[in-house]
Amino acid sequence: MIVGLLVRNYKTYSGINYVPLTYGQNFCGLVGNNGIGKSSVLEALDSFFNAKNWNLNVITKRSGLTTTRPYIVPIFLIDKQDIGEENKPIAQTLSDYIWDLQESDIIGQNREQFKIFQDQLKIIQRNHTKENSFILPLGITYDQLPSLSIFNTRKLGEILSSDFDKSSQVIPDESLETFRSLLSELKNLFEYIYIPKDIDPENFLQLETKEIQSLMGETLNQIVEKYVPNTKIQEINSSLGVFIDSLSGMLEDYSFRTIGERQVNLRKHDVYKLIVEAYFKIRKLHKKEGSHWLEMSVLSSGEKQKAIIELAYHFLKRYRSETQKIILGIDEPESSLHMSACYDQFNKLFEVSILCKQLLFTTHWYGFIPTVEDGCVSVISRNDKGHFFDLVNVTSYREEVKQAISASKGKLPFDIRLKSINDFTQSVVTSILDNEPYNWLICEGSSEKIYFEAYLSDIKQEKKLRVIPVGGASEIKRIYNNLQVAYEDFKKDIRGKVVLLSDTDSELVQYPVRNDLKNLSCLRIVNKASEKNTILVNIDSNPVSPKTEIEDSLNGKLFFETLCEFRSNFSELENLLEGIDSVDETPTYFALDLSISKQKSLDQFFNSGNIKFEFAKKYVEKLTATYKTPEWIEQIKSMY
Repeated sequence: MIVGLLVRNYKTYSGINYVPLTYGQNFCGLVGNNGIGKSSVLEALDSFFNAKNWNLNVITKRSGLTTTRPYIVPIFLIDKQDIGEENKPIAQTLSDYIWDLQESDIIGQNREQFKIFQDQLKIIQRNHTKENSFILPLGITYDQLPSLSIFNTRKLGEILSSDFDKSSQVIPDESLETFRSLLSELKNLFEYIYIPKDIDPENFLQLETKEIQSLMGETLNQIVEKYVPNTKIQEINSSLGVFIDSLSGMLEDYSFRTIGERQVNLRKHDVYKLIVEAYFKIRKLHKKEGSHWLEMSVLSSGEKQKAIIELAYHFLKRYRSETQKIILGIDEPESSLHMSACYDQFNKLFEVSILCKQLLFTTHWYGFIPTVEDGCVSVISRNDKGHFFDLVNVTSYREEVKQAISASKGKLPFDIRLKSINDFTQSVVTSILDNEPYNWLICEGSSEKIYFEAYLSDIKQEKKLRVIPVGGASEIKRIYNNLQVAYEDFKKDIRGKVVLLSDTDSELVQYPVRNDLKNLSCLRIVNKASEKNTILVNIDSNPVSPKTEIEDSLNGKLFFETLCEFRSNFSELENLLEGIDSVDETPTYFALDLSISKQKSLDQFFNSGNIKFEFAKKYVEKLTATYKTPEWIEQIKSMY
């Protein structure tokens, strides 16, 4: 994948700029104001990978290309096994140098850019190490020469050659040719597909376009060849030859011939071209509406935008066999979409990102940030001194934004957390005003989402239900307060329902809620000992104990059976499960009836690593109609 991009004098970027893109996640957003340089990043990668024209900064016209020396240098993070043996030694040398590089090794004027990369690399190292991964900054100049950008230093020159002139601060251009073969391999390792904002969807969504064929992983000629092999064309030539020969025999001294002694037959290339022209080019993408098929030309701009993402998803998921070479760049995927459709579009984008090597996108809609499970957002801002970049991990963005605002000393132009919640709230409100409204269940974490989507699967499509994890009770409180204000303005027109659901934590987040807002409910799950059951209460109601998480409130029998599947890999579960042979279908907390010490052990198990998520997946895999649905979940279902 590409963890960052160094650009010099390309489009909006003057001078040298380092744009960090990810800490290793493949869902990567670029946000910022109009004209800030978001699209420039995607365009630069298109120039690098696909040899598209370079859109140079205006400074190059004033000072000349030789002086300004534009370049595009991606920083690749690659498993060592993906580099061929021929280029592995030079890749190893460059990568080792990058992993160990210090700020003092960098030319003074480039140290600010290096510091951004260095801070990013510290986090990348949590999951990618020098032993198993190459980190390779390697790109091209405007005249197609290899470039290392700010990483071209005296230190690397001394590593590469004992004859290096130590009086020089950088490696001379001609010596960088040693990286040419590695550069070529890196470019061929990936397939970059760019979908710009100003693309014509009707033309783009045709089978003969380069982008669609890239998504399919084969050209139309290759497809035609599978169904019309060369042997078939030879048969046609033979049959037609027999016909021509019969005419010649009948005409005696006359014959239908091509010029020259050698008679020209149908050629494979000509036949395939004809089939593409006569068969594929007359076929346009249509969308099914009821019993009718609608041409793309009659759809709205937003529907066309959705079609682009859905086609990419279906081709990658159901048609193309190998998708891990694809880096997909999409400019403003929410363009022309109604606010109520933004969540679905970004949810589909996240699914696309799982299917390919990396998804890069630009956007003005921040509402996806509280809802996606994993990803990064590069916040781009600008002042008189130039561009600034703050890379935020979406999964922990609330904390990271606070740190970024402090560390950037005011460079961040807005609170991304506030804007993301506001955008998300607007999306929810507009969606519940429709004649066929969406319904929403907003919960704390991604493991809750897994349980709810399984238990509510029978109404999910029918009721247009969206289950959204937002990362904790405090975030639910923030969203409820925003929705409550918006509800007042539209309460006569609201048709959809929003349920916000929190756990009962040991440090409970309580706040007043209104009971008169019938389509907006803010609830909490809590285990009630007197009834041996999990109940739903308003967030500000009693009881406030015991501590109750969703794992405490599931079907006890299915929970126990799922837990047993983990015992072989977690020795601590042996003691915990000792003496328990079977349990009933009451909520887990009552069904297991654990001692205080064993309950603490169970909590520690769920709080380790990614266990909550993995356990939830295993639980729903085992879930069948033979298991009783917990009463409190049935109660939530009835609310819709």
